[in-house]
Amino acid sequence: MPRILPLVGVAIGGVLAVNALSGARDLPSLLSGAQAFAEETTKGGKAEKPAKADKSEAGKDAQAATGAAADTAAALPAPTIAPKAVCAPTAAELAKQAGLSPAELQVLQSLGARRGQLDARENDMNTQLALMAAAEAKVDAKIRALNGLKAEVNGLLNQSNAKEAAEIDRLVKVFEGMKAKDAAPRLAALDDNVRIPIAAKMKERSLSAIIAQMSAADAKKLTESLARRYSEAKDAASKANTVAEQTSAAPTPDPTAAAPKKQAAAPRKAPPRKKAPAAQTAAAKPAAAPPAAVPAAAPPPAAATAPPAG
Repeated sequence: MPRILPLVGVAIGGVLAVNALSGARDLPSLLSGAQAFAEETTKGGKAEKPAKADKSEAGKDAQAATGAAADTAAALPAPTIAPKAVCAPTAAELAKQAGLSPAELQVLQSLGARRGQLDARENDMNTQLALMAAAEAKVDAKIRALNGLKAEVNGLLNQSNAKEAAEIDRLVKVFEGMKAKDAAPRLAALDDNVRIPIAAKMKERSLSAIIAQMSAADAKKLTESLARRYSEAKDAASKANTVAEQTSAAPTPDPTAAAPKKQAAAPRKAPPRKKAPAAQTAAAKPAAAPPAAVPAAAPPPAAATAPPAG
């Protein structure tokens, strides 16, 4: 180990000595380059000064030339002849150049105007179609929403109807489980909207026993209400059917047939005639026709024969 360190030190010293010698050799070239750069900069400064002087002299000459040109222009008289206006060729001239007659030119112009109108109308129709499509989409969306609401309402109505039917069935069982003399006054005291559905679903034997325990007025009212619960709906249906039959059976007026009737209602006035003597009018009158014979009355129907006694 002590022998290696001196060798390393000698090697490092040799490398440094070689680098120093190479730097000393390159020093004169570096100095000569710096000197040449300094000389070039001094020569450039001296050359710029004559260039600036030349530019100033050229500017003065240009100003003098422009001043002389302005003086000569002011001394000349103003031009009196205006330039001729160039007119654009008319449609007839263009048609002549193209080899078309005036009629053909008018047809082409009208076709061009019509084409512009058709294009504008097509654009309007496209806009309207787009608006109609958007409105139709909105209507479809609203219809779907209403259908959904309708389904929900129908579901709620079905639920309420099912609950109402279950409640009525429960009340029917309650009244059927009671004694007839106890159920009669309580059923008679209820409103028709409540007791009619209950009485309609009760068994015949239980209902008859309850009605037997009621007073005559209450029994009459309950019986009539039970009998008339579907009569109103039947009456409305029959009225609707009769109205529909009348409207279908009524003949529709013919406008073509009504016109001749109106014309016949107002005939032309005939010219006045001279009155004939009384004898001629009496002779001209035809004899009165005899009255038509009255048909004989039909014979009465034969009496039905009674069936033989058994």
